[in-house]
Amino acid sequence: MAVVPPWTRTKAMTTDEGFHGVSVLVVEDEAFTRMVLVRMLSGLGVTTVHQAGDGGEGLAAVAAHAPDLILCDVEMQPMDGFAFLRALRGGENRRHAGLPVVFMTSRADEDRLAEARACGADAILAKPATPDTLRRALRERLAARVVG
Repeated sequence: MAVVPPWTRTKAMTTDEGFHGVSVLVVEDEAFTRMVLVRMLSGLGVTTVHQAGDGGEGLAAVAAHAPDLILCDVEMQPMDGFAFLRALRGGENRRHAGLPVVFMTSRADEDRLAEARACGADAILAKPATPDTLRRALRERLAARVVG
């Protein structure tokens, strides 16, 4: 499985991972999946991984920690990934509106891609994520920071 999108909002991929000093927020309602993602990210060298169990907790975590990138599940309750991203991109506090957001979903159909694009997602990562797909997503979405 790979990072899908038919669109992109970032610079070209770099070959140097350089994830030291990177902070990622994982917004995922399934505790086991969250734990697996945290371990994979740590294994890739991500220095700091914050966690949230739904979109509401995710918004609070963004305000508290200002991560470099957000990995966000789409199917969550009570606030799903789409509502989370709309609130992040359109909220009163514009400071974090431009953070790269990678959606994670097991359903990457055309309707889901269209809604993700409309919300302002930077990419969709097909579940289940693997270290390779996470590495690729991080490289593509953090290209400006990794190169700089």
